[in-house]
Amino acid sequence: MKKFLTVVAGLIFLGLFVRGAASVQESKTGDRKLNSLLGKIDTRAEAEPDMFFQQLSQRHDIPEQEIRQAKERNGLGYGDIYMATALSKISKRPVGAVAEDFRNNPGRGWGVMALSLGIKPGSPDFKLMKANARDSLDRMKTVSKAKKRQHKE
Repeated sequence: MKKFLTVVAGLIFLGLFVRGAASVQESKTGDRKLNSLLGKIDTRAEAEPDMFFQQLSQRHDIPEQEIRQAKERNGLGYGDIYMATALSKISKRPVGAVAEDFRNNPGRGWGVMALSLGIKPGSPDFKLMKANARDSLDRMKTVSKAKKRQHKE
């Protein structure tokens, strides 16, 4: 009986571990640098979600509530909702539709999504999207540092 309980506990632990690892899925774009930026955006946005949504809304001229709803309805991480919003702006499709399309096609990464929306790797739109991701990350870092300085004073 003791062995049985040990095996059951081990299987439960393994199931929880696998489920947790799957939920923290890294954004895949086909571009190593952009993947890295999205991972860093994920980390920063997790700590400051309101700042992230506000900044994303302003940069892409999409209502903040629309971005939040797309994230929640489709269970996306912050890096993924960043990509959905960026592709939404470039393709002129609603962010919710882009996020839903991504969710409904789990084998497709963001690179394939971008291609299906007419955005080719290396194109001016792709380069702009990558530059905007870098700028967004830099802005989040700057705001975080400013807030820390204010708290120290």
